[in-house]
Amino acid sequence: MFSLRRSAVLSALASYAALTHAATQQTCPTTDVCFAVGVPQASASSDSGNIYFQLSGPTTYSWIALGTGTQMADSNMFVMYQDGSGNVTISPRQGTNHQMPVLDTSGTAARLTLLAGSGVVDGGKTMRANIACANCNAWANGGAMQLSSTSAPWIAAWKAGDSLATTDRDASISRHDDVGSWSFDLSQATVSSDSNPFVNDQQNGGGSGSGFGGNGGSGAPGGGEGPRHHHGPGLCGPVPVGSILMPVLGNWIGHAAFQFFNFVLMWVGFGLGYVLSQKNFIGFKETHTTFGTVIVCLMVLQPIGGYLHHQYFVKHQTRGPVSHVHIWYGRALMILGVINGGLGIELVRNNGGGGTGLIVAYSVVAGVIGLLYIAVKSFTSFRKRRGGAGPGARKEMSNAS
Repeated sequence: MFSLRRSAVLSALASYAALTHAATQQTCPTTDVCFAVGVPQASASSDSGNIYFQLSGPTTYSWIALGTGTQMADSNMFVMYQDGSGNVTISPRQGTNHQMPVLDTSGTAARLTLLAGSGVVDGGKTMRANIACANCNAWANGGAMQLSSTSAPWIAAWKAGDSLATTDRDASISRHDDVGSWSFDLSQATVSSDSNPFVNDQQNGGGSGSGFGGNGGSGAPGGGEGPRHHHGPGLCGPVPVGSILMPVLGNWIGHAAFQFFNFVLMWVGFGLGYVLSQKNFIGFKETHTTFGTVIVCLMVLQPIGGYLHHQYFVKHQTRGPVSHVHIWYGRALMILGVINGGLGIELVRNNGGGGTGLIVAYSVVAGVIGLLYIAVKSFTSFRKRRGGAGPGARKEMSNAS
């Protein structure tokens, strides 16, 4: 019991440490089209070196572009589109006044690397590019950006339509549907290490980009190093364990104390999940996040039901309608939680964060806890039917849920 509790807490703390490791800045100038930037501390201090940025949007868009500066003319632009093989192509281009931006082949062209977490993800609904740029603090025609600026200007454009389905970095693109502009406070976008800040447990070079000496390319999605949703242990395991322990220990005070701890841990896990969903531009657009939020809100009623059940039993020395509501309501929430855990695993896999082993591990743990729950409940029910339950024994089993 204590090892499980300690494991859940340590996992939550590890998740929090991973999240605070990367304080990227992000914005979504239109629905589902989002951008983020992170600057390593070393780059900010020297005003040169690598910076990291992310482009993300629906696959119903033909292309999405991010640019530095205040206007298209002379902007250092990065255009993302699908390559037709489940990955994305990133094209460094030079903005002009009245023409579509063209591939920058000059010696000062942006040197880009497509990183882990890039590709067509989220079950084919989202295209994403996690990018490292080695020389984006300066570009042709005198453009420059201070990497510690509190108001660095950026622009963006996007076009809905069919996939370009090409690895050609010089592919022709149609005129944009809309544009956006904003400023990033890069002093608040610093990350502690010079590595990919957009995936947890990341490794540079996870995609098949052309390296820091190249001008961009097509990269593989995720490489198995996608978002790791460590918030799960704080939400999945302790609640059913607390329910299992009640009929074994027969102490409602212990049961209430343990479940209160789990209630607090649930909100910690929910908070970590929320931060992860915002960090990865998921928000409440996925079934896992919306369903999980509903379950957490419904769980608020369970402690109230437990209190009413206890008050009824103290008065009548037997279970009442409120007792059965409390018990079956809790069981229903546990089942919904298991289902949502599976949806979370699927979300992680869709974002390149795990393979078959993750499903197997989750299935084994869920199966073991489920079998243990059934075994304990069956045993206590059998013991009660044997007729040896006096008032003390009835009290011992009254709060089993």
